[in-house]
Amino acid sequence: MTAPKGRMLAITNPAASAGGFRRDMPRIMAALGALGYELDTRQTKGPGDATVFARQAVAEAYGLVCAIGGDGTVNETVNGLAGSDVPLAIVPTGTVNVLAMELGIPLDPPDAVRVIENGSLSWIDLGLAGDRYFALMAGIGMDARTVATVNPVLKKTLKEAAFAVQGAVSYFTHEEPLLRVDCEERSVEGYFAVFGNAANYGGTFGITPLADMRDGLLDVCVLKDKSILGTAWYWLAALVNSHISHPKVAYFRTKAARVAAVDARQEVLVQTDGEVAGKLPLECRVVPRALRVVVP
Repeated sequence: MTAPKGRMLAITNPAASAGGFRRDMPRIMAALGALGYELDTRQTKGPGDATVFARQAVAEAYGLVCAIGGDGTVNETVNGLAGSDVPLAIVPTGTVNVLAMELGIPLDPPDAVRVIENGSLSWIDLGLAGDRYFALMAGIGMDARTVATVNPVLKKTLKEAAFAVQGAVSYFTHEEPLLRVDCEERSVEGYFAVFGNAANYGGTFGITPLADMRDGLLDVCVLKDKSILGTAWYWLAALVNSHISHPKVAYFRTKAARVAAVDARQEVLVQTDGEVAGKLPLECRVVPRALRVVVP
């Protein structure tokens, strides 16, 4: 089943990838306009705009919403569409574009537009961290602090490698608080936790490599060791998916869990799909078949 013709809302982020696709935007919009939809556009100017625009599209019965931007823009759009029947299409113009890669959407914008024309509709699960939906992952602890502090100039220059550099700096300048994850399956303590709805974490790098966006579950990965060697080993082992069987790592699946800092006085940040989304304590759960997406 292809996306129904009718009205399409294109949500654009001119700041995605540090504006690297700004000159291509007229060509992208012309390609979208040639698909046979009645095309409207909204341009984001600040955080939260894409969510507002997507919610308006649902209320106004648009047939399709197309997010043109990076994972942050896509995540905001997802939060406006979650639980509705309005499908999401993606034209990736961001730094990493992890969700597009996870769904098999080409990273070249003209090819991504052709997916809208020739692709099909599919349902995927979403995760919910507190009141924030995520398509990929919720990260709790060191990666959320990295997302919150990464330098925009460094991100523009090094792209995804900027997060590795900032993560190393953050590790050596901050103490990692102890977390507790409680769910029906088990209770586990550690210093870093990821709730994965998808196999990809950043690029083709996977913290929850067994996660499936259509299985009605979240994959949980908890690092129980905060030593320098243990942390370095964890990230290197994750490159080849060998971390999930290590005794200092807990890896399991659940529908819902409660996460809190063992010392409630310590602030622990949460990121969803690469954007800061709050802090502990919170509940993280899966919402099955929460989003329709256009896929190849």
